[in-house]
Amino acid sequence: MREQIKKALISIDLENLNVEESKKSKESKHKKFFLKTVNTLISIQERTDKVFTQYGLNLIMYEDLYFTIIEDLIYEHYGDKVAEVIFWYVNGIQAKDDEDSFIEDEKTKKRYKVKTPTQVYNVCKKLKIFNKL
Repeated sequence: MREQIKKALISIDLENLNVEESKKSKESKHKKFFLKTVNTLISIQERTDKVFTQYGLNLIMYEDLYFTIIEDLIYEHYGDKVAEVIFWYVNGIQAKDDEDSFIEDEKTKKRYKVKTPTQVYNVCKKLKIFNKL
């Protein structure tokens, strides 16, 4: 049986083979990547704050060039609007855990409450501000 499968795969004309990823699969990977990125940025921010408060070490000057690269890549990958939302969420919402935070639709002025990275993703998707996949 294994040999038959191997022969069948070898006999496929790979030049004329076209494999496409489904839209659902692309969206799932996009969401996972977004959440991993945001959660990692939050962890970095929390670690930097912890080192400063516990040991008095300010790592911002050391980390600055790394963050410049990270910010540039996020702007390039997600576009200006989503990047601004990500950095607002990572830097702002963490400091105000007990308050409600909102993302406002520029067109309709409707406000969407966000507490988690998943909610941030869902609102950005709903508002269609992601760069095209």
